[in-house]
Amino acid sequence: MNPRLKTRLACFAAITLLVAGVLTVGACGGSPTQPPPCCDPPPPPPPPPPPPPPPPTLAITRILAFGDSLTSGTTSPPITLFGRRYIDAGAQHSYPFRLQVMLNERYTSQTIEVFNAGVAGNRAQEDRGRLIDMIRETKPEVLLLLEGANDLNGREMEINNTIGALEQMIGEGVSRGVRVFLATLPPQRPGGRNAGAAPFLDTVNALIRRTAPDEGAALVDVFAGMDLSMIGQDGLHPTDAGYQRMAEIWMDALKAAYEQPPAEGTASSTGAQQRYAITSVAAGLAPPLLPPH
Repeated sequence: MNPRLKTRLACFAAITLLVAGVLTVGACGGSPTQPPPCCDPPPPPPPPPPPPPPPPTLAITRILAFGDSLTSGTTSPPITLFGRRYIDAGAQHSYPFRLQVMLNERYTSQTIEVFNAGVAGNRAQEDRGRLIDMIRETKPEVLLLLEGANDLNGREMEINNTIGALEQMIGEGVSRGVRVFLATLPPQRPGGRNAGAAPFLDTVNALIRRTAPDEGAALVDVFAGMDLSMIGQDGLHPTDAGYQRMAEIWMDALKAAYEQPPAEGTASSTGAQQRYAITSVAAGLAPPLLPPH
């Protein structure tokens, strides 16, 4: 090969390598830069919700519901177009049972017991001794007293004796340190086979309304809170809806007298802390006219 040509080829190769090296350094040299982010960072998680407020409490925990079939829970089916049906009974229908459930649902940090001492067919004039026994047995703080319908069934002449019997039962409770809530008698359907007091029920309830404050009891006006649509075919016993309404009336009375707001800084408790005390025990409701003692 011609020496000059060989020299030129060598120079050309050297220049080619030099240019390639410069280009490589230009492309890769220096500190590499990071590509811009593809998206914004996710927002921080929201703060946790505040804890639920603590439940209210009731200043009392032992309640005795005393009376006759209107307390024990005898029901009468509603008026229908298909004739009469047999009366059925059961604690699940009674106002004390329903009251117990309502108390447990609202006062979840407490164990509140409602004792159902209703006996169908009993008369107020004959129940004073039984009331004393039940107070001794259950040791209630509150007595819900609803009785007298059987005393008055077709016997207007028994009004004064019935009111006197209620006064004595109030006295038995008060003398033992029990707060007494006295109820008016529920409405009765005129013409019903068990509605013997319907013609003079207004007179009886007017006397009950006067008796309660005179004897140191709180009045629970069950009559004023119900209507005849809640009374069954027999004219005396409430329907299922009627017992529910009675429980609501009693519940309102207990809340008005004894409910306390939750204390600041207390933690709410779980429903597992409460136990249902429904054993010949039940529930009820209504607004008292006297302040708690």
